[in-house]
Amino acid sequence: MNQIKFLIVALIAILAFASCSEDEPARMLWEVSGKPAGNVETSIHYDYNSPVWITVGGYAAEVILKCSNYSELSIYGQKNEDGEYVDSDCRFSAKVIDPTTVRISFDYMEDVDFAEKSCYLQIDGINGKDTRTTMVTITRKHLNYK
Repeated sequence: MNQIKFLIVALIAILAFASCSEDEPARMLWEVSGKPAGNVETSIHYDYNSPVWITVGGYAAEVILKCSNYSELSIYGQKNEDGEYVDSDCRFSAKVIDPTTVRISFDYMEDVDFAEKSCYLQIDGINGKDTRTTMVTITRKHLNYK
């Protein structure tokens, strides 16, 4: 009899915990394009915490990130008067150019004293009551490092 009571209590506890958990919002799905093609490499790896990877050489370039399943994007961090997030270490700026699209502009790097440097860009998405974050890994490779 005690075993039956214990099983009933355990079953009720399991159901109570299962009903309280909410589904995690869907991961953000990305379309990525970059130009010039010889200076920009992009890849998406949804299995990682930072699913979008961008590698850019020392020349100026531009990458467009378009989210296909969140209706409003924002960039985390301090922005300048033009609404752009600026990363002086990896020499890029990022801006939401329409509700679902982010443009990342990379500066020409002639006078830098590193061969390779990685930085991160956090993009937050909102879709109704769901919110999600994507971390973008950005790697700059200097062409003339000695």
